[in-house]
Amino acid sequence: MDVRKKAAFFSLFFCLAVITLSWRLSAVALAQKKPLFYLPSVKYLSSVSGTFRPMVAEMMFIKGVLELTEEIPNRVPYLINVFRTAVYLDPKLMSAYFFGGSIVPVKKTDIPLGTAFLEEAASLNPGDWRVPFWTGFNYLQLGEYLKAAEYYQKSSLLPGAPPYLKTNQAMFYYKAGKAEMGIVYLESLAQTITDEQLIKLFQKKIDWLKNIVFLEGKTRKFKELFGFWPKDLNELVQKGLIEKIPDDPFGRGYQLDKNWEENPGKIKSLF
Repeated sequence: MDVRKKAAFFSLFFCLAVITLSWRLSAVALAQKKPLFYLPSVKYLSSVSGTFRPMVAEMMFIKGVLELTEEIPNRVPYLINVFRTAVYLDPKLMSAYFFGGSIVPVKKTDIPLGTAFLEEAASLNPGDWRVPFWTGFNYLQLGEYLKAAEYYQKSSLLPGAPPYLKTNQAMFYYKAGKAEMGIVYLESLAQTITDEQLIKLFQKKIDWLKNIVFLEGKTRKFKELFGFWPKDLNELVQKGLIEKIPDDPFGRGYQLDKNWEENPGKIKSLF
């Protein structure tokens, strides 16, 4: 056996021994009802694993999956760190991104930790559309629609991204109360496409958002003229501010948002 093979064999054996020891320590500790979880540093594992780094990354991923149901002190940061270790050892191990960023943070208060992990690890695999997609989904769960739109847009520009990501941002701008931004985004994007079906979909969404902007402007005008908000959109017609309520291109209709304290004068689409 030449020197290189010996070195590779030693690296693999040593790394497997470290990870096995970690699991053994955890098993013994659990039997004694004293949980103990050990995670070697990324730098250390990277140096000893050599050419077997992807294999070790897979083992770290399995370790994280097996520990998902365990009662662990500082559970979320610990598990994210396990999957972070797997990702740094093998940046192409997409399942580790998904588990660390989306599966581990179950509670809403933990989602920012998963999001921070995905944002940090994105530089390791910048060409995969799924990392910014999962990041955007986390922001969507938190109700941060502008950030969700930002990451969905990043995702939509990468190879392999599904086509629907290109139009989803408009919905997020609408939910964030920024319909005008959605119009600008869609109109600029529509100039870059040639597919007739996609162009028709873009135009429907543009018309939908323009109606919302139009109605919100007339609702604010109503408030200026009469000193109070209208109870429904029919009052805009009755007071002569509009001839009729515009048709919804998607056939669902529009109504005033009843949450006056947070969204005075805002228009909701009927979903």
